Amino acid sequence: MTAKLVKPRFRLRLTWLVLGLMLALILAACGDNTNTAVPATTATATTAAPVATTVASTTLAATTAAATTVAPGTTAATTAAATTAAVTTAPATTAAPTTAPVTTVAAPATKIKVLATTTQLGDFARNIGGDRVEVTQILRPDDDPHDYDPTADDSKNAAAAQLVLKNGVGLDDWLDKIITNSGTKAPLIDTSEGIKLRAGDGSDEEKEGDPHIWHSTDNAKIMVANIAKGLAQVDPAGSDYYQAQLTAYQKQLDDLKTQITQVFTPVPVEKRKLVTNHDAFGYFTDEFQITIVGSVIPSFSDAAQPTPQEINELIKNIKDNNVKVIFTETTINPKIAEQVAQTAGVQIYSNLYGDALGPAGSDGDTYLKMELSNAKNMAAGFQQQ
Repeated sequence: MTAKLVKPRFRLRLTWLVLGLMLALILAACGDNTNTAVPATTATATTAAPVATTVASTTLAATTAAATTVAPGTTAATTAAATTAAVTTAPATTAAPTTAPVTTVAAPATKIKVLATTTQLGDFARNIGGDRVEVTQILRPDDDPHDYDPTADDSKNAAAAQLVLKNGVGLDDWLDKIITNSGTKAPLIDTSEGIKLRAGDGSDEEKEGDPHIWHSTDNAKIMVANIAKGLAQVDPAGSDYYQAQLTAYQKQLDDLKTQITQVFTPVPVEKRKLVTNHDAFGYFTDEFQITIVGSVIPSFSDAAQPTPQEINELIKNIKDNNVKVIFTETTINPKIAEQVAQTAGVQIYSNLYGDALGPAGSDGDTYLKMELSNAKNMAAGFQQQ
């Protein structure tokens, strides 16, 4: 009888104990949620990361509490899985991506005004100066620099210029008159500085040397470097820009030299014999293993006139060297060359670009195109010999 009364009492106490534990767990869970609640007024961008961390901790606590009160038969693996899920659902907090600053040089409010004497220098200045410069060139396409008469507009342009570029070596001495008349104080850059010059014949006309320096790609690299230096002098803020432009253009000049070498490769050196209107291609011939047999006008200047004796000597040299072609130039009247060709019994190959670039749309409207066009025309003529 006594044993039967004890069992119901024990069960009743056990039931109350279990109910008490469950109530304690529920109250504990409710207390955690209340403590970790985040007021809406503090949920700003600056506290986003701490909020995410708090929510994750609360979720983890609640999940852990729930795991401890699951029904019998729940395994430890199930509990661990619930805990892991709570951790991985919290938003990840990552640092904002950083971008390396890009160095740019703002173009000047007003472009640098550059005055260039020749078409070649105008092209060089545009390539080096880019969108920071406004280039005015005195000579136009196919103009003859050896026989130029300055105008009032030239003095006006010089007065407005912030930088003046000249070829030097006597080619554009007429610039002196323009500078004097304009009163300009702009720096003057002689682009021939640093170039090893071909010697003249000792006459007053050629005392300074051969002025056709641009017909060597190696010389052209020096010329554009002088231009970049001058631009940096008057526009220091653009120094890095001009250096980058210079590097890129000098690479194009190196590529041009490679292209011209390839053009002449099929032509045996012994066939590379040149007769032209005037002696303008000495630097070019030195660079690409070409022999100058003579010129219709045996002078660095096409303003000179050949004597009958000089014409007869040229005809003899043409025949002795088995030359089959005379090359004329875009800036020079071909009449005398045609007479020599007829007497010597050879062909005329026209349109070499000697002293100036060609007009827009022609094969010689830029320096790079001009030199490559000259090479192709020469190679075609040499193959006839």
